Amino acid sequence: MVSILCLEFPRDETAKAIKRLLLNGQADLPNGRRSLFVCSECGDLGCGEITTIIDKQEGIILWKDFGYENNYEDKIDLAGYKTVGPLTFDAVAYERTLLSAMDRLKGL
Repeated sequence: MVSILCLEFPRDETAKAIKRLLLNGQADLPNGRRSLFVCSECGDLGCGEITTIIDKQEGIILWKDFGYENNYEDKIDLAGYKTVGPLTFDAVAYERTLLSAMDRLKGL
């Protein structure tokens, strides 16, 4: 698995991923879940993904409920990731960092 911010994926897909992390785009999975790590070869949910819920609250970005999911099992494996997170980020720094990544991506 690789980060959804992998430069080897098409730039437009990476840009969409950044928008989803910024909560400026629809979640890519049901129930508001967003991909963080995907298959390094194809990025397809069928190969499995590490996902999370991202919330914004009072100047904080919160990543919570990490899990593993795919498109052929109904259940999301949350138990295997119960020791991960929640992670909190200052919203201003978070947005600045991801927008900077977007700008760098456009310059490549």
